[in-house]
Amino acid sequence: MLQDFTIELFQPRVGEPFRVIVDEKWEMVTRLSEVSVWGHEEAKTRQRHPFSLIFHARPDAVVPQNIYRIENANLEPFECFLVPIGPDPVGMRYEAVFT
Repeated sequence: MLQDFTIELFQPRVGEPFRVIVDEKWEMVTRLSEVSVWGHEEAKTRQRHPFSLIFHARPDAVVPQNIYRIENANLEPFECFLVPIGPDPVGMRYEAVFT
């Protein structure tokens, strides 16, 4: 399924909630806040142009980088490697990169 993910799939999802299943007892609610083209110009020659997703969570919602199950009402659940990239005034940020 991940091979079918494109920037166009996620752009309409900006602002939507995404649940990050941390473990069997805890899930972290995030909001997709940014979808960005990632990589250099020559990346356009790839089958899928690389892109990144930025999710915001509560400021105190901190989990380590890891592969997590991600759920959204408009997408099938998927597994994704999330990396904490630090807080900003909105909350804690996490990034996922698709190459």
